[in-house]
Amino acid sequence: MSSGNAWRKPLLALLCLACAGEAICRWLIGLGQLPLYQSDERMEYQLVPSQVVHRFHQLYSVNRYGMRADDFPPRKSDPAEFRVLVIGDSVVNGSAAIDQAAIATALLQRSLAARLRRPVVVGNASAKSWGPPNELAWLQAYGTLDADVVVLELSSHDYADAPSFIPVVGVSAEYPARQPVLALQDLFVTYLLPQLFGIGATPAGVDRSLAGAPVSAADIAWCARAERDIFRLARARGAKLALMQHLSRSELSGGRFQAGYYANQEVARDEQVPWVDDAHELQAALAAGRKVLANDGIHLRAEGQGILAGVLQRAVDASLMPAQAPASTP
Repeated sequence: MSSGNAWRKPLLALLCLACAGEAICRWLIGLGQLPLYQSDERMEYQLVPSQVVHRFHQLYSVNRYGMRADDFPPRKSDPAEFRVLVIGDSVVNGSAAIDQAAIATALLQRSLAARLRRPVVVGNASAKSWGPPNELAWLQAYGTLDADVVVLELSSHDYADAPSFIPVVGVSAEYPARQPVLALQDLFVTYLLPQLFGIGATPAGVDRSLAGAPVSAADIAWCARAERDIFRLARARGAKLALMQHLSRSELSGGRFQAGYYANQEVARDEQVPWVDDAHELQAALAAGRKVLANDGIHLRAEGQGILAGVLQRAVDASLMPAQAPASTP
């Protein structure tokens, strides 16, 4: 047997194995497409506008403003239209494993339309690991887009989540800049290499939600200023305001909220902005054994997004009734 023939069968077997792996990754798991990011000198980074991808067989659609939401014009076309702009981080953005129709802002849009019996648009200006300065930069770039209500979503760690401007787009596997050619490539580059060898891992200092993330007085002051500026900019554009606070598993189970919970609330109080939180709803769900939180204890599963939609509804209601006492958890 010639040396060429000796290699033919192993190469054919390897090719068949690769094709089978590609088919499994693409058609069974749903890999091969990723939500893409772009760098920005003010926002640090944002989702690439006007992209539609399917990941894990779920829809992930980004409109012209870099929102995970349906597209809509910058100004209302119908005077009866009611607009809500939700600004936040990965909590309201939802993971790529949650279909577009099941994220909290999409659920809120449908429930508001049914309740108000008028056209409703709910925008979702968010991205993973964004803090108040990132969110303010988005608002300064795009404006409130004729929103009647602006809801700022914050977790306790966001009180010190100032941007680092460490390059991540195209560097970290969590912030891809281009689509993979193969679904197998997606599997290796996005998951296996970062987890097994640290190749493509997100640089330290980017994700401030991690336990033990450094906190500085300068970052706290920067974030507080950004929160105030978000409220003031939105109010100057004629929008009603609300703060919606999201609690982590450690806060819900430990019986003690983090310092950032009260710091964010203090800014809202100073700016006369009503606030709500999801503590009661999440505690009740966890007590009932419902799997509403992801393994990291912060992000929400699909069922948790349904809870978040209800809390955002309370935030909208609170914004429209400023004379009432803020709805908060002691």
